[in-house]
Amino acid sequence: MSAPHQIRDVITDRHRLVPLLLAFAGYAFAGVTVPLLLLFAGGWWLPKTVDRGPHLSTGPSLLADLLLMGLFGLQHSGMARPAFKTFLTRRVPEALERTVYVAMASLAVWVLCLGWQPLPRQLWSADGVAGTVLDTGFWLGFLLVYAATLLLNHFHLLGISQAYRRYVTRMLDATSDRLQVHGPYRLVRHPLMTGLLLCFWCASTVTAGHLLWAVGLTGYILLGTFLEERDLIARFGAAYRTYATRVPAFFPSLLGTSARTRLRGLRP
Repeated sequence: MSAPHQIRDVITDRHRLVPLLLAFAGYAFAGVTVPLLLLFAGGWWLPKTVDRGPHLSTGPSLLADLLLMGLFGLQHSGMARPAFKTFLTRRVPEALERTVYVAMASLAVWVLCLGWQPLPRQLWSADGVAGTVLDTGFWLGFLLVYAATLLLNHFHLLGISQAYRRYVTRMLDATSDRLQVHGPYRLVRHPLMTGLLLCFWCASTVTAGHLLWAVGLTGYILLGTFLEERDLIARFGAAYRTYATRVPAFFPSLLGTSARTRLRGLRP
């Protein structure tokens, strides 16, 4: 069937049109949320950021921020587990499972950022060359986040491909189940997380709240990556184990593959 006929059929069938529109709404929600999260974390341009804005006294602010980060981590890691995906697809169409995750993840980001209580005590500030290097590191991380999603199939990652195939073309999701090892994935296993870490830590001015944010979300990234790698090993088996032996997790190594392998062999 030609594309115009497929689109006409979707428009005239609300059982296909409504889920497709929901998928695009989830995509748009994430499209607004991700850059705002990164700018919030970097302290750039927004009226409220990790460093500035209305806040409670120190004790209540610290407690609120810890609870918000815990909620954020629970949503992101909990909903990403295969068992929860199985639970979710019993209640929503499988083609919308990713859309639901993306929408809930975006909502969790908004709750985290809007509820965040800055701790404005300045810990350090860098000017001149050091400040420029740190700010450049932030924007490098910003770009890396988007590059990583594009290489991972941007539209599949955010739920559009699944909905389009199910409700427009009526085809099974043909996304190949293969290990991504190209582009930045030749240097690090998790370039998306590398980008986030750069955005969280590369700041020319760091407040107590910024440090709490960076430490807390780095902890979440480490835990989330550990859980994700367990899933990847279960999915790809020896291929992923070999890849993990050759390629570092977050930052490129100055050591060659053989040297890293020998060092692992020396560990007790």
